[in-house]
Amino acid sequence: MPGAGTLKSLAELLVLIVLFILVLVICYYTTKFVAGRQIKQKKKGNFETVETYAIAQNKYLQLVRMGDKYVVIAVSKDSVRYITELAEEEICRFERTEETSIKSFRDILSSLHKERQTDETDKKENSIETRKG
Repeated sequence: MPGAGTLKSLAELLVLIVLFILVLVICYYTTKFVAGRQIKQKKKGNFETVETYAIAQNKYLQLVRMGDKYVVIAVSKDSVRYITELAEEEICRFERTEETSIKSFRDILSSLHKERQTDETDKKENSIETRKG
């Protein structure tokens, strides 16, 4: 009875697919729950990372607001070190403009595609002009 073995294999595959989907759903809701808790804690907390500047790979300078004070710290893979405290008047706040806003991957990819098409068109026109000349 080869049909019974096939039916059993199909049932096992179906159970595995259902379990996989169940694990994905659990992961999704767990991530949502943890992120929600972190956002709530960040909104009502006294700490805010105002700006981060990368010095080297895994080494950063961070400007952190702690209550009404601003502190510069150095953050690396293994340590966090206090650098200095700044007065609020010494802080330059920059508003994010249209040019510096984060672009979506789709926008970046489409702009690269347009540039590539323009370059190919220019190359074709140049090769036609050199053949004529």
